[in-house]
Amino acid sequence: MQRILVAAGIAGLTTIALPMAALAGVIRDDVADSSYTALASSYTSVGQIYGSDAGGSFAASGVVIDKYWVLTAAHVTSGATALSFYYGDNGGSWGSFATRDHVDAVNWYSYSKWTGSLGNGYDIGLMQFDVDLTSLSGVSIANRYTGTSELGRVGTQVGYGTTGTGLTGATTFDGQKRAGENMIDAVALTPGGTNRILLADFDNPDDAADSSYGASTPLPLEYMIAPGDSGGGLFIDVGGIDYLAGITSFGWGRLDGDPNSDYGDVAGFTRVTYFNAWIDSIIGGGSGGKGGGKGGGGKPKGGNAFDLTAAQVEVPEPAALLLLVAPLAALLGRRRRAQLSA
Repeated sequence: MQRILVAAGIAGLTTIALPMAALAGVIRDDVADSSYTALASSYTSVGQIYGSDAGGSFAASGVVIDKYWVLTAAHVTSGATALSFYYGDNGGSWGSFATRDHVDAVNWYSYSKWTGSLGNGYDIGLMQFDVDLTSLSGVSIANRYTGTSELGRVGTQVGYGTTGTGLTGATTFDGQKRAGENMIDAVALTPGGTNRILLADFDNPDDAADSSYGASTPLPLEYMIAPGDSGGGLFIDVGGIDYLAGITSFGWGRLDGDPNSDYGDVAGFTRVTYFNAWIDSIIGGGSGGKGGGKGGGGKPKGGNAFDLTAAQVEVPEPAALLLLVAPLAALLGRRRRAQLSA
């Protein structure tokens, strides 16, 4: 069973005919998908997560930050009953899913102040393993960022989100790892006056009106996160070194009210530098986690409005935020997890 889906609620999917690769990830409609998958191959610290909770099975992403630890989103770890980390070979595809290498988490933690509200900026969690992850083929450890100069830098978003282009939004899940670039345009002022959320908008190469902040001209590999990217990494280059600066948290349909990852939408990331002390405490055996092991906490249930005064934009409606974990049953056409509502 080591190379078969062993997590509760997932094993039955190994015999189901799953959708294969479509055109691309949520990328520019005028850039080849191969450019995004090639960029992703450089980020060997990022792997795919499959898990289960009371609502069923889901797909997400995570980043290796220590020999025995993966950093991800709290809405991935909170309430989970099983979590597995898939690594190597660019994630494979749905067609090779049953034969892909993975390891099962032995414990997981959500940040102690996580209540299910994405807008509070506490959407961060940890997965623990009893296998040295660096001994696995194609796995490396990410460098965590400790500074405060993320704003205005180019961020590289890496994960296993649903596919599509900026014209269509997220349309098809193919299990592939992709990476794209975006300017970190704003730092949100979260409750308590602490800046815990980084924001980046998905600029349209043909319509400057599809821009929320900063310059409206997209980067060559402009990109937008989508369901399945939850817990993936936002990296910045500082002095020629890639640092993990953010963990993928949510998508926001700021301009059209529909968080479907099309042009004009905004990506929200939990700011890693704010949580380094907590991460070190958990890894070092301290307390401070909430809901380690087989459960703890719940999935977001609304109440997600937050103060973006520091970014000089309006407060989003909770219904315009999208939880970026990808329910497997929905991906198979059987059901769809509801978007957040007030």
